[in-house]
Amino acid sequence: MRFVSPLLLVFLLTATVSAQDSTWFRIITTDVGFGNDTKALRFNSVDLNGDRYPDIAVVRNIYKRGDIRVYLNEENPAGTPPRRFADWTEQSGVNVHPTLDTTKRGDCISFGDVDNDGDLDLIAAVWMYDTRAPFPEDKSQVMLNDGNAVFAHVVDDGFETLVDPQDARYPLSVSGSSFLDYDLDGILDVYIAAYWRTPQGPYHPDRLMKGNGDGTFTDVSQQARVTAAFPMQGASCTDWNNDRWMDVMTSPYCRSNGSLLRNEGDGTFRDVGPMVGYNAQTMKGDNGQNLCQWGAYPYDYDNDGDMDVLQVLVHGGLDGNEGRTVIATNQGPEEDYELVWELDRLHRDNPQSYHLGNMDAQWLDMNNDMLADIIITECEYLDNTDRPFFYLQSADHHFYDITRKLRFVGRIRSPHSLEALDYDRDGDYDIVMNSNHFSAQGNNDRADIVFLENRIGNTNNWIGVQLTGPDGVNRSAVGARVIVYAGGVRQMREVQAGRGHFSGQQPLELLFGLGQNTVVDSLVVLWPRYPFAYTALTDIPANQYIDIDGSVLATGDLPVAGEFTMSVFPNPVRDMLQLQTNAPANARVQLWNALGQMVYDGTASSAWIDVHGVQPGMYLLHLQWKAQSVTRRVCIMR
Repeated sequence: MRFVSPLLLVFLLTATVSAQDSTWFRIITTDVGFGNDTKALRFNSVDLNGDRYPDIAVVRNIYKRGDIRVYLNEENPAGTPPRRFADWTEQSGVNVHPTLDTTKRGDCISFGDVDNDGDLDLIAAVWMYDTRAPFPEDKSQVMLNDGNAVFAHVVDDGFETLVDPQDARYPLSVSGSSFLDYDLDGILDVYIAAYWRTPQGPYHPDRLMKGNGDGTFTDVSQQARVTAAFPMQGASCTDWNNDRWMDVMTSPYCRSNGSLLRNEGDGTFRDVGPMVGYNAQTMKGDNGQNLCQWGAYPYDYDNDGDMDVLQVLVHGGLDGNEGRTVIATNQGPEEDYELVWELDRLHRDNPQSYHLGNMDAQWLDMNNDMLADIIITECEYLDNTDRPFFYLQSADHHFYDITRKLRFVGRIRSPHSLEALDYDRDGDYDIVMNSNHFSAQGNNDRADIVFLENRIGNTNNWIGVQLTGPDGVNRSAVGARVIVYAGGVRQMREVQAGRGHFSGQQPLELLFGLGQNTVVDSLVVLWPRYPFAYTALTDIPANQYIDIDGSVLATGDLPVAGEFTMSVFPNPVRDMLQLQTNAPANARVQLWNALGQMVYDGTASSAWIDVHGVQPGMYLLHLQWKAQSVTRRVCIMR
């Protein structure tokens, strides 16, 4: 736990909140095309028609047919605001049943380029809370995008095998479809988070579906050792331990602690949750209730180069001995990437519910100051005090509730879900969420869409990054990491698709705040492929979206069988040089300058080399193990 003096804490808090007012965000729901009665229970925001503007797809409710809606982002003829959303549902075909003359059911949707043709395809899955299965002929389905946001079913897509193991009349109850390339073969795979058929069981086991590259999938769960059967609220895929292989974090209902499935790099996974502190039930919640995790949201919030996790929890309490939604901070390689709960990082203001029903969350840099902020929703239990929480991160990496200063308390009530998107591509994140509208009859409908325009984020500088996977990488670059260096700050983001509660999804483009920096000193893309590869760019002007397709790719010499590999990045480097190698941990690593002087001597067990004190210039990084050696040229800059 990091110590912050009370005096410093008061100063930081005052500095953090003094500048906020109600002009930061503006509610423009009807201005962007959503009527007062437009409903959405869950949101996905991705570019569906290839015009680079993020569209919105929603599930309006559960247990209904034909309730997926698609809204395309288009130019607004009125001019203000510049963009609006038009209903494209009927043209999209997303609700067409594959075999019956009716619409189909879809409770959980997610988007990924499963056939590697450059557009985002759809997985529409079925979820059940209890024995209700009003449409037993509906199953989870894969639908391919023709590039114009028109979707068609894939015959024999492999998802027909996703049925209740005890009763094939029922579909597998799916609470999340998260994309990853688990074997780095350049084709997207899908991790399926499953729920139950009834609260008494049986619990449905999660599945790993290996992509075949044509929109069909093969169930490889047993081979990959994905076998646990606990009710889940979703899953998130991320490289938790910086080894370049995507891992899986499951979000458990109250029946388990959840799993952190470490990707072993050989086609299998191992649950290391108990060993590294990944646990949704580290503490009991309100009055001793079990905590239920509605979503795991990975993000490097403290800019130290490893993935922390926001664990969004239901049934939390406010007392010091009661658990609640929490940031689990990654302790890094020195502590084997242990995740430590830090309840004191989120500072909530009144009004507060005493029984917390947090359902969804987003990481985003609201004001582009190079520090990630958080928005968390709360609903379900106490409508009079349930509300959104807008948290601004301060320099001490604590988060302070500014919702009242934004004047959203009482205006947005009991929200369930949200997404962040730069809908007008002006360099800041806007917000779409839902709200319970007021009703004298105690209305409990939390599905009214609310759209918030960010009006201050682009007063700071920014850079947007759009990736297209090169050969050997999935086209949408899911799993890629982008590291941005500017003004002495290193920010790291990861391309994710279908994460958190019920596969919520942000656009695949990544947006970085730059503060007052006008140039990105260097930008490094770590591509999800094997052999490992990266792209490094330098001196990029701010305030633009840039396209990176891997045409400038650094892989080093391709190894032959049994030969050592070594990759270094970023290159050029300013402060910390990362080393990736398959050599033994005690292999010797040395850095030599142009005069033949050794300036660093260590072993391959150290993944990071500190070059802060090394003079700028060209260097040779040399790795030696017995008779084998490999050398890479490194440029150190200031």
